[in-house]
Order: sequence, then structure tokens, then C-alpha cells
Amino acid sequence: MISIAIPTGRMMKECATILAQLGLPCSRLENPGRALVISERDRRYLLAKPMDVPAYVHYGAADMALAGSDVLMERKVPLVELADTGAGRCRLVIAAPDPLVRKFASPGNHLNGLKVATKYPNIATSFFQSLGLKLEVVHMHGSVELAPILGISDCILDIVQSGETLKANGLKVIQEVAHVSMRLVASRRFTQTGWSMISGIMGELKPWKGRNYNAE
Repeated sequence: MISIAIPTGRMMKECATILAQLGLPCSRLENPGRALVISERDRRYLLAKPMDVPAYVHYGAADMALAGSDVLMERKVPLVELADTGAGRCRLVIAAPDPLVRKFASPGNHLNGLKVATKYPNIATSFFQSLGLKLEVVHMHGSVELAPILGISDCILDIVQSGETLKANGLKVIQEVAHVSMRLVASRRFTQTGWSMISGIMGELKPWKGRNYNAE
């Protein structure tokens, strides 16, 4: 039996669509109720919070998973990417109110010490370090768009799709950090021991590119 971890929340329905494209039985995912483990024929689905999905695979509870590339970047768990499914496309960006947008127009040491609110503290730290900057990271779990309005932070690092939420809260995109989409990943162990099974379920997602997510 192959165990596959999938994220709960807004992307769960899209994950079910992807699994159906792969030819996997997943009808019970349409109405899982309170179940966190769902078995269908020779497949077992583990329903997990998005940020926990990579850990399920890394520690052997799941063989494979569907996970957002933002989550993979943030968690830095050593997994093998099997495919970019193309689902859930959006962008990871830095956004801020107008005054700070102008301040960021001339990068330099004057930006050090600013506060950035985000659900992605590791990505934020790495990104600003790559620019030679040291910002204070305010780790939040809710609506980070409120942070600049309430004076908690100067800017935010967050996911954006249409940009309407940013606009409604008086924020503008300063810089794009990364493109985000749903990826099919597997543990390194499973790519060695179960490659024939992996090959058998790649289906409509071919051609694909392999890529390692290392823990450096």
C-alpha cells in the first residue's frame, strides 16, 4: 500500500483532482468528514496541515505527498520532487505600504532593522540575507496583511494570487521572491525502493523533472 500525504484546507480539492488525473482512487476525499487517514483500495491518504506535509514524508509516515513549493522552501526537508503539477499557481512576494515602497526603491543599509511579517520566517531570513540585509522577522500565522496597518511590521512576505487582498489593505508588491505551485514529492528511500510504483502513477503529469530539496 502506498501512503500519500496531502494538505488540508483550500488546496485539498485541487489535490483530489490531481490524484484523479494520476488514476488513483480518491472519491472518499470529496467528503472526508473528520477522518485524517483515508484508505481506498491499495492507497492510503494522510490529511495533514500544509506545513506538516513534508515531515510526514521525511519521517516515513508517507511515501509521497502533494505539497506547495512555498512549504518545501520553508521547511527545507530533504525530499525528491517528482513533478510540478501546475496547480495552485501564485507568487510569493514582498509587499508594503506606499512610503516603504519608495524606501525600498533605493536598497541599502537604511533598510536594516525594518520588520517583515510572514508565515515563512526561514524564506524571509534567507531572502533578505541574499540582499545583504538584516530585517527583523515577525512570525505570524493569520492575516499578515494587517501587520503594517497595526504597526506590527513595515512590510510583509506572503502568497499573492490576484493581488486584491493586498490592494484592499493598502499594500503594493515591492519584489517577487518565487513562483509557487503544487509539487508531487517523494522520500529518497521510496524513489529507490518503489520506483516502479512511482513510474506507474505519473500518468498525465509527464514529462516531469526531478529535483532535490536539500536541508542546507
